[in-house]
Amino acid sequence: MGRLANAVLPLSTLPLLVAGCATNAIRLEAAGTVQARSREAVTATERYFDAVEQRRRDAAAALVASDPSCLPATPLRIQVPVASDAPAAPLCLSAGAPMPGHAAFDIDIGSSPRDVLEPRIALIAAIGDYADALAAILEAPGTDVSAEITAFADQADRLARFTNFVAGTDLPNVNAAVASEQRQSLIALIAFADELAREARRTRDVRALVVRQGAVVDRALASLSVQVAAWGKGAARNADDLYGNALFRTYLRNRETLSPDQREQLATRIFAAREAAKDGPARAAQVVDAIDLAATAQAGLRAALDGRLTPEQRRAAARLNIERVTRALGLIASLATPG
Repeated sequence: MGRLANAVLPLSTLPLLVAGCATNAIRLEAAGTVQARSREAVTATERYFDAVEQRRRDAAAALVASDPSCLPATPLRIQVPVASDAPAAPLCLSAGAPMPGHAAFDIDIGSSPRDVLEPRIALIAAIGDYADALAAILEAPGTDVSAEITAFADQADRLARFTNFVAGTDLPNVNAAVASEQRQSLIALIAFADELAREARRTRDVRALVVRQGAVVDRALASLSVQVAAWGKGAARNADDLYGNALFRTYLRNRETLSPDQREQLATRIFAAREAAKDGPARAAQVVDAIDLAATAQAGLRAALDGRLTPEQRRAAARLNIERVTRALGLIASLATPG
């Protein structure tokens, strides 16, 4: 009889084993999606940044070439008419005061999108690993998330190589208060990731730490979202604006001597530059949306960990917020796709 009971016992546990295998399959699929999207995001943004940097170089060259008074130096000191009766004047100033009716400005192409966006995109990728760990705990409260937590901590530590980013000085015209808030929130986030890594093999301690200190992630992401939005409305379009303006100036100065084909080619480049000037703010808005989605996802996962939920509710929260993370990474990956 006892032998029969022992034979039946494994059969009675079979549904639980099958359910556990299904949960693990879901978790592995979700983790694979997050990791794949992270790789896509990194690869795509590198292509995007390379293309933008080439446009910036073209903008600088076009601006210099638009007037023989300009030299290939940065920043350029230019004079522009501010009075309706201002006489014609060279575009660039090497020294001295501007001519009557003109004002002088120092022109820089502006902060590089790579300098501004790359560290923020790296942070979103790190948040993907963090969210993946929280979702895994929701799916199976006793699961080992040390790999995901370690990946999060490693990526957070790598943010330190973006020294201006961590210092809060990587955006144009950033004031001391904004710089201080960025610096404090990022340092706190990196420290939080390191502390999580020390507890990575004890899921209960990871969960408690997330509930107790996880708001530091909210603070960092909220600060960065506001900054990228402000940058996108201004500095993100500088290079293409300058490029278009320089080409237009060249067209005005030379239209009488250019052939119809040359005028057409130049006009085509001007229209293309005008369109590209709209692209920078649009891409910055995509990054803002991605940051906001990542922020919503990790906050939702943290709230679910802290709540009294049924297993079904926990799994639903895990799936919903991992889907948000993958959408955030998808937005980043689509930066390289022409608008």
